Amino acid sequence: MLSATEYQKKLEEELKAKNTEIEELKKRLSETESMLNELNRNLEQKVIDRTLEAKRLLLHINKFIDHLSHDLGTPITPLVTLLPFIKEDVSDPKTKELIDTCIRSAEYIKRVVKNTQEIAELNTTDFYLKRENLADILKNLIGKYDIVFKSCNIKVETLIPQDVFVKTEKDRLLKVFDHITSNSVNSMLNGGTLSFKANRMEQKTGNFVRVSVSDTGTGLSGDQVSHIFDEFYKADESRHKLDSTGLGLSICKRIVEKHGGHIWAESLGRDKGVTIHFTVPSD
Repeated sequence: MLSATEYQKKLEEELKAKNTEIEELKKRLSETESMLNELNRNLEQKVIDRTLEAKRLLLHINKFIDHLSHDLGTPITPLVTLLPFIKEDVSDPKTKELIDTCIRSAEYIKRVVKNTQEIAELNTTDFYLKRENLADILKNLIGKYDIVFKSCNIKVETLIPQDVFVKTEKDRLLKVFDHITSNSVNSMLNGGTLSFKANRMEQKTGNFVRVSVSDTGTGLSGDQVSHIFDEFYKADESRHKLDSTGLGLSICKRIVEKHGGHIWAESLGRDKGVTIHFTVPSD
């Protein structure tokens, strides 16, 4: 049995060992903390470097697209302008058909150039949103398409209340409606119904208005729905190859996301129509 003196000495030795162990742990903790701080600084710098690199790359891509669009657009403009005059001076029906093919192809390239420039611009442009009446914006669109709707036997339903206001750039939002409407018209070959609806909704990021544009056209499969907003994607490659650039809904996606919103498509399948939903901030 240990004496009181021996027991005290043993406790002091154990305490000393514990203190040494604690000091060693503190030292290791300090070293680990220093390492983490250094790693964090390096990570932050890498994030900054990668962000700057991405911005430089995006700027380079946009400049490339701008130069390419200019180089393509310059020779296309006289073709689009002059080919119809050449057609008038031709009497052979087959030659006229060939010229018509050239005109459609030239006009298609012109649309591709225009849409590509628009996408490049959207990548770097900031939006300045202001209060706009949603029903008034839609009224402008319907006025633009009135003759098309009548000639294609398309009935239009507008179910957007007059008191719905959104935060937007009016021309940008009109462009979204324009592209969606154009796609819907092309899908309703034998006429149909085009419906516009809107309702207010609350999200974690703020108050939004959800807009829904529904048609009774050819519809989409599940795979097509998942790709419909991809660049240059065409739901039906077998027809109207020169009617669409495959960029319209990609432009819509960028515009809606610039508003802080979201866009998506729904369809019950082939020949069952399509509904495009998108959200924009409410006033």
